Amino acid sequence: MDLIIENVDSFKAMAPHALKPVVEPQADHYYDSFCENIALKVVLKVLLSSVDKIVKVQIANKVEQEIAQIEQQVIRVGGGPVASDDLAQMTHYVRQTVKNLLD
Repeated sequence: MDLIIENVDSFKAMAPHALKPVVEPQADHYYDSFCENIALKVVLKVLLSSVDKIVKVQIANKVEQEIAQIEQQVIRVGGGPVASDDLAQMTHYVRQTVKNLLD
């Protein structure tokens, strides 16, 4: 530190360095839930296309059973009760997604 203080005047007299060109950093890949959802739907659609109608009905029935547990999961994560409109929207989305995948 003393050396820097002693040489402050010579540092001030130095010619400024040429500015280095600003290089844009490469874009980081951030988590993208939309792309992940689309990818999962495509994979599920391919997998489900190879199963027969009985298995699809069983899957749909299992999803209906799981929908009953959505509210408890949301409450555990969010820490409070779920508004009936929000729950209806979530369950509608799940049912619609399953319908689209199984058709």
